[in-house]
Amino acid sequence: MLGKIATFGQALVMSDDSKSPHHLNPDYGLGAARRRIRLTATAGSVEGYLVDIHHEMRCRIEHDGQVITGTSGEMVRVPTTICPGAVAVLDELVGFDLTTDPRVYYKQGRARRHCTHLFHLGVLSAAQACRDEAERIYDVFMADETDRPAKVEVSCNGEIVHQWQVRGGLIVSPPALAEQPLLSGFSSWANATFSGDMLEAAQVASQAYFVAQARRYLTDSVSGQPLSADPDRIGACYSYAAERVDTGRFLGGNVRDFTDGIVESPPA
Repeated sequence: MLGKIATFGQALVMSDDSKSPHHLNPDYGLGAARRRIRLTATAGSVEGYLVDIHHEMRCRIEHDGQVITGTSGEMVRVPTTICPGAVAVLDELVGFDLTTDPRVYYKQGRARRHCTHLFHLGVLSAAQACRDEAERIYDVFMADETDRPAKVEVSCNGEIVHQWQVRGGLIVSPPALAEQPLLSGFSSWANATFSGDMLEAAQVASQAYFVAQARRYLTDSVSGQPLSADPDRIGACYSYAAERVDTGRFLGGNVRDFTDGIVESPPA
């Protein structure tokens, strides 16, 4: 089963079924997970929006045309009581040049100090500030995995960028990518295989695929329990940092079934 895994330079952790405090989802295998990322650029800023089966959040990157000058964010729907505090940590991006290689942001384990999803959204927003493009929308579809390969597809502004068949976290097709992992070890091969927009889209797919694994569980079954009940995740991100994990609890009611399509919340 799934043990410790890493994606896009992060030590993201998912417990195996024998240790997880979550109950297994009896409907897993009958649906799909989705994630949408919307990046909207205006003069001097980029608004980032992310929505998936377990999260909904927004961030704003302000810039002077050369560097990031300010950040803000909003946690609309999250799985723990600690997650909202990660918005303040996004200020670590202030001062970064807009042309910074996205991989630089992830050096020295920086992502672990953040909400990994909000951090990635901020990095994508900084990249959007450099484009002559008013809006970019990524949509990722991930069918539940069974004993047969499942489809993972990511599109950008309605055009399919990557379409893979995956089994057990490994790409089955296309043949040129066969046996490449979408979780632990992803960054190594993806950075060597793709560049530019193709690499960015692959990174979006990898992160979305990780979140899709949560469909295996009935996460509402642990609502109100302490985060320390899932010790394998300690150190994975802002909420599971050792210095604060004992103060947090799981939230219920944050799960959405997007098998038939994404539903966005209107801006506040």
